[in-house]
Amino acid sequence: MSGLIKWFSNNHVAANLLMITIVVAGLMSAKSIKQEVFPDIEMDMISVTVPYLGGTPYDVEQGVCLVVEDKLQGI
Repeated sequence: MSGLIKWFSNNHVAANLLMITIVVAGLMSAKSIKQEVFPDIEMDMISVTVPYLGGTPYDVEQGVCLVVEDKLQGI
């Protein structure tokens, strides 16, 4: 076994100091992380679901689709 791992296994103080440095740096950077409950995103599409059980395609188009499209046209 040679290299960095061997050096750290022989130098316990250096390994502990490195660990403490990493933990402290992580704690300090955790304060500056921006946290959001609901992120600000813009959606350019909506989905509308209207159940119309037992309706024919013509009834659904005339009774639901065209009415919803007319109401949402100005939005």
